[in-house]
Amino acid sequence: MNLDKIRGLYATAVCNGPGVCLFRIGYELRKKLGLLKRRFPASKWSELNLRRWLEPGIEAAPEDILRKHESNGRLFFFDGKNLPKFNDEAAKKQTISDAEEILQNRFRYFFDESRYLGPRPEWFLSPQTGRHISAGRHWTEIAHFDADVGDIKFIWEPSRFAWAYMLVRAYSATGREIYAEKFWSLLESWLESNQPNIGPNFACGQECAIRLMAMCFALYGLGAAQASSVERKLSLMLAIAVHADRIEKNIDFAISTRTNHSLTEAAGLYTAGLLFPEFRDSTRWVGLGKKILMQEGLRQIYPDGSYIQHSMNYHRLMLQDYLWAIRLGQLNGDRFGTEITSRVTSAVEFLYENQDGPSGRVPNYGANDGSLIIPLNSCDYNDFRPVIQSCWYLLEREKLYERGQWDEDLIWLFGLGAATAPAVHKQRKSTQFSSGGYYTLRSKNSWSMCRCHSYRNRVIHVDPLHIDLWADGVNLLRDSGTYGYFLPQEPQLECYFNSIWAHNTIIVDRASPLRLVSRFMWWPLPRAKLLKFNTEGSRTEWQGEHLAYSRSPWRVTHRRRVVVEGDKWEITDEVLGQGRHNVELRWQLDSAAVVISSQPQLIQLKLPGGWHLEVTNKGRMESALLRAEPNAGYESPLYGRKVPSATLSAKNTDQLPITFRSVVWKKD
Repeated sequence: MNLDKIRGLYATAVCNGPGVCLFRIGYELRKKLGLLKRRFPASKWSELNLRRWLEPGIEAAPEDILRKHESNGRLFFFDGKNLPKFNDEAAKKQTISDAEEILQNRFRYFFDESRYLGPRPEWFLSPQTGRHISAGRHWTEIAHFDADVGDIKFIWEPSRFAWAYMLVRAYSATGREIYAEKFWSLLESWLESNQPNIGPNFACGQECAIRLMAMCFALYGLGAAQASSVERKLSLMLAIAVHADRIEKNIDFAISTRTNHSLTEAAGLYTAGLLFPEFRDSTRWVGLGKKILMQEGLRQIYPDGSYIQHSMNYHRLMLQDYLWAIRLGQLNGDRFGTEITSRVTSAVEFLYENQDGPSGRVPNYGANDGSLIIPLNSCDYNDFRPVIQSCWYLLEREKLYERGQWDEDLIWLFGLGAATAPAVHKQRKSTQFSSGGYYTLRSKNSWSMCRCHSYRNRVIHVDPLHIDLWADGVNLLRDSGTYGYFLPQEPQLECYFNSIWAHNTIIVDRASPLRLVSRFMWWPLPRAKLLKFNTEGSRTEWQGEHLAYSRSPWRVTHRRRVVVEGDKWEITDEVLGQGRHNVELRWQLDSAAVVISSQPQLIQLKLPGGWHLEVTNKGRMESALLRAEPNAGYESPLYGRKVPSATLSAKNTDQLPITFRSVVWKKD
């Protein structure tokens, strides 16, 4: 075992406890010895019989089995014989356009560009590299990070079945049987290519759970279509049972990650058990899924509503897991406890307070892997109004936004009456979320999110005292995003997007204060301290410091002060300590930013919308606006996509203390 693996195991033990560390060592050992493979025997769909998963006493005839399911008394989100219809022409047009692409075997990747997978979909082709992953091996033998294939997420994406939601929505909007037939033909193609426990699409329990939820949506959404024969429905029920079995037997691994994986897998297991009481293991699946959702939710959602993974997109994924599970429970008389629903309510409020009102977007903060596991609207991927609207209605039976395309989720999950409910006015304000270390500062036309957090769990992005600044619906000072988890074709960008160089903060002596000890973990855990946060009239002041650079060889402290009055923002960065150091301030900007004045102690830039940025330093400052360089000038608005942006770099090498003053304002 090499030194980096030892560091990674130590970091895992500190973040999650020695029990998790020992479990992971044992898990890897069981995998190497083939014990895990034995637990999940490979088979063929043709060799499996649905009766294996049914309660004893159910008649064997296919019609009897289906009749038993359809009369089991369990309710889905909607009546499959009377599908919801969203009365919005623009949304309907977009839905049909997207469904037409699916008819041509073009699949959208990470809600961005669509890619053609051939006349018979090549489920194991990576459009990132043009190569195929080996599909004939047991899932325990599949490497998640294979340089020849590239990022495995490009293999997984079409097998998440997001297209199933799209085809159901198009079928509901038009009544055209072609969309139902396309679902069944794609399902049959997928099942033929993905035999049980064989290949990459069974390698991750969360992927199985996302697919299981989509399959259930299609079973109920297309159940009344002419294309939905008894045999096809039973084959789908068999696939759901196999997926649930795969999830249950390995869910301990998901729990050990302390991530949204355990929540999604639990939601999938709960779904299979609740909707299919005729399955012999349904009671156990419901109980286990609900137990994990409640226990892990209280562990992963902090008391202030912020989330353990420090990612806005993973925060949305987590909320969609609970939206799905809690709503299904409500429909079937199974209530979740007030403790977890209260925690989920806080999580919705957190996201709402960290949202830009005019655009519906949130900071592109933390890991953003393109996940949107319940795609029920035609809004932009980065618009968070659909999930906030639906979750708030779930918990409070109120809407937070006036009518819009984000209401389509409501009609699918709650019925037409939900979309017509009146909207309440919930004013956003300067707010602190001290458990997660998030602080929002609000002014009339602008707002910011400031970070100041002492980490208790793993660090995925190095961003001490990062600040996001928004004005008039535009993200002026921004996070660079994620781009990809595995970039063998672009090694120079492998760590850039999660590094300190891609965030709005200070870099000391051209070095990161944290070391990457595994693909998804930086070490050591940084500490930070809130020094001030108060509002008086139209003036709000926030001040914090981080101690990531407090150890050898730097032994320095970065302190940041943010003051907003009206719509003028003053950001003061001080680096305190002893000795001579190189200190660099970075601002990640829109590609439209341009320099309008540059002097040894001052640089002034014009930003979008008439806003301006000025940075000053009393020493001799070296400044530059960097574009598309190996460690600057890129952003990733969507997973798998990078675009040139602008990074302002301001440097000074001198005796400490060194101070930078940045001002953002709008010229009349």
